[in-house]
Amino acid sequence: MKKGLAQEGSQAPCTKWVWALLAAVLLFIWGNSLLPPSWSWRVSGVVQEAVEQVLPVEQADGQLGKPRGFTVRKLAHMSEFALLGALLALLTCAHSRRDRVALILLLGLLAALIDETIQKFTGRTSSVLDVWLDFSGVVLGLFLARLLFFLRRRRQDGSSGRPSFRES
Repeated sequence: MKKGLAQEGSQAPCTKWVWALLAAVLLFIWGNSLLPPSWSWRVSGVVQEAVEQVLPVEQADGQLGKPRGFTVRKLAHMSEFALLGALLALLTCAHSRRDRVALILLLGLLAALIDETIQKFTGRTSSVLDVWLDFSGVVLGLFLARLLFFLRRRRQDGSSGRPSFRES
């Protein structure tokens, strides 16, 4: 086994850098929630301008337009929490599959609830829709991490071309 990342199903401890990334992601998420509404909108404006440069959106009339601020903000929330879900999947790689998924989902939901609670106390709106979007980001990150684990295991299992569904 390579030093650094624990292989899925192993009892080896996960590395410090994954913990550090997890802490950085949570600080980023909750730090943004601590921003007052006017600052939050300024930051979102900068992100939206960057997105508009790269990703034009087709409108109903066939014309290319700009993504709406609401859409950019919600996609940013989902992507932040997708990263959180993927990191949680890495950190829980030594647990059984059933325990791992439940733990990731619980921790992801808890992080989303804390995020919206912080916003409530900073003068911003708190939304159940945002909790669901954040949670769906965690589910997406978990799914992508599981897909990567599966593809990695398949490649390591040899050239049989058949996936291995061993229980970890």
